[in-house]
Amino acid sequence: MKCLIPAAIAATFGSAAFAQDAYVGAGVDYHYPHSGDAQTVTSAIAGLGFDTGLFGIGAEAEYGLRVAGDNDYDTARVRGWVSYDWSDYSFRFAGGVTEYYFEDDTAGGFNFGLGAERALSPNLTVRGELIRDFMDNIFTDAVTTTRVAVLYSF
Repeated sequence: MKCLIPAAIAATFGSAAFAQDAYVGAGVDYHYPHSGDAQTVTSAIAGLGFDTGLFGIGAEAEYGLRVAGDNDYDTARVRGWVSYDWSDYSFRFAGGVTEYYFEDDTAGGFNFGLGAERALSPNLTVRGELIRDFMDNIFTDAVTTTRVAVLYSF
């Protein structure tokens, strides 16, 4: 049994059906804390994914700068993700770590996200996503982010 999982991973990554995809993009995020003031953020996103046709796996990093709202913090996330392709859509589940950078403080925590993507062209994708940040030592325990992003694949 212990050999079955590594063998399945090796077969997937070594198969002809396996495709690598690097991407960059930008998103507009609306951060809604469950106590406190909301803000709008513009995020730069970069990632690397592997697609086997029906399922995908990958990782991405992002950095968001505040553009509007009553709070003043930047956001950084590093996340792993898995996806399921259905027709023209790809449904994603992601999770990782989050940091908020205030002018004089930093807060950390973790995140989970659910989203969907649709290809507009062979290299251009649009993504809609809900991300939930669970933060330590901050004004709120949780922040929900609604994101719309456009990604370019290489």
